Amino acid sequence: MARILYVVHRYGFPGGSEVYTQNMAEETKLRGHDVSVLTGETGATIINGIHVSLDPNVVMTQKWDLIVVHGGNVPMQNLILHHSAQIPNPILYLQILPSDTEVCQTGLKNCRWIGCSTAVDWQHAEKHGARDRSVYIPHGITTNTSLGKPGFKQKHGVVGPMFLSSGGFWPHKAMNELAELWTKLEIPATLVLTGYDNRYGIQPKTTNKVKSFFLSDRQDVLNAISEADCYLMHSYEEGFGLVLLEAMWNSTPWIARDIAGANLLKAWGQTYSTDEQLANLLLNFNELTWDLTGAKTYVENNHSIVNTVDAILKLVQ
Repeated sequence: MARILYVVHRYGFPGGSEVYTQNMAEETKLRGHDVSVLTGETGATIINGIHVSLDPNVVMTQKWDLIVVHGGNVPMQNLILHHSAQIPNPILYLQILPSDTEVCQTGLKNCRWIGCSTAVDWQHAEKHGARDRSVYIPHGITTNTSLGKPGFKQKHGVVGPMFLSSGGFWPHKAMNELAELWTKLEIPATLVLTGYDNRYGIQPKTTNKVKSFFLSDRQDVLNAISEADCYLMHSYEEGFGLVLLEAMWNSTPWIARDIAGANLLKAWGQTYSTDEQLANLLLNFNELTWDLTGAKTYVENNHSIVNTVDAILKLVQ
């Protein structure tokens, strides 16, 4: 049995980083390992049997077989990366969103292993001389809890075809830009936008062509994904874009900007680089073809949370 500590800025809340880290931690615990989480914000000290700590001293005062740091450029992860040369425990730094900031470069230099999931991750590790310490850690979803159920459209009054984009209402998600483009196009469908955080006050307004919902319940979002005719990821930047895997698992076609995970998964969806290309895909949507069965099988074989934790645990064997 190994002792493993996961590090993330928030734990037990909605959000890609939060849910992904929780899924890794719980899958690791399911394998019989001693798992804890170090975070900067949490709603409880024990979540689903996993101890959650707000005290960064645990990285120095306790023995860990592996410390897994989820990304950087947020306070708790930055603290660990900044002191990575002094921490007497092996660290796996999952780049998530490669960065040239000083603290991320410190992590690339000092951590035992550098986790890579996309081509951009590998290129960044190579750029900073960390290629020989880089390991493949695939992003994954919990397939047993990532299926939607019918009822979202009826619940929220959506009639007819539905295109969907979800996430926090963050600037980089570009939802207002997507709504503006959608409004200009004559598409016989409703664009639904959902988010769990509107701290920037940029939640798009609901119109006759666009519906905007604040949703904090992940199951509600999964239900929307499963009923959508297409999922749209208009973000300018993503660590991976786990929602694309969720769309594939729910047999929902997707169209995404050609970044991060979308580039890796493009055999199973459609990608674009400009608004003009996106408009063309949307206007000709009914002419596009999708291998939804193949996409779902690909997720099961390559991007379940089991695949993710398998790769992590190889480092402590």
